[in-house]
Amino acid sequence: MKKILFIAILLLIFPVSANAHSGLSSSTPAEGETLDGSPAEIQLQFESAIQQGDMAMTDESGNAVEISDISYSDLELLGQLDEELPNGAYTVDWSALSQDGHEITGTLIFNVAAEASEEEVADEAAEEQASEDTTETEATEEAALSADEEAAATAVEPAKAETPWVTIIIIALLIVAAATFFVMARRK
Repeated sequence: MKKILFIAILLLIFPVSANAHSGLSSSTPAEGETLDGSPAEIQLQFESAIQQGDMAMTDESGNAVEISDISYSDLELLGQLDEELPNGAYTVDWSALSQDGHEITGTLIFNVAAEASEEEVADEAAEEQASEDTTETEATEEAALSADEEAAATAVEPAKAETPWVTIIIIALLIVAAATFFVMARRK
């Protein structure tokens, strides 16, 4: 009898919960997937039926990316992409209401790394060459300015280097002259 009472007290203190919340079973694109082109849609598959759902997408800079025509069915949340996504990382934040009324949320991250067309590659190469030319010109100008500054500093430095010795010699001569003056003045 004591055992049954003990078990009943434990069950009251630590209730057993049976959660029947739906969870995400799969997605297209998959979590962490790198696509070789822009997807036409975002599809989320759930383990059990959902009542409603929503999703929002941002690019790697945090800018919102429009998802149009978001719809749901028993096990699926679907969002259409009207525009091609440029290369980069994307985050989809989603939420759904499970059949038992609990809200579930999650995040899906994927990358787009599409091959560039020959024209795009040529444009990028031209931009890189122009950038390199500008950088080389700036480096040459900086080197010329640096050389001019160094030459000016070198021309001034010898005069600075001689200044302390000249000052020391003049001070020493003044001290000798003052000492001589005081010695001569005392003799008289």
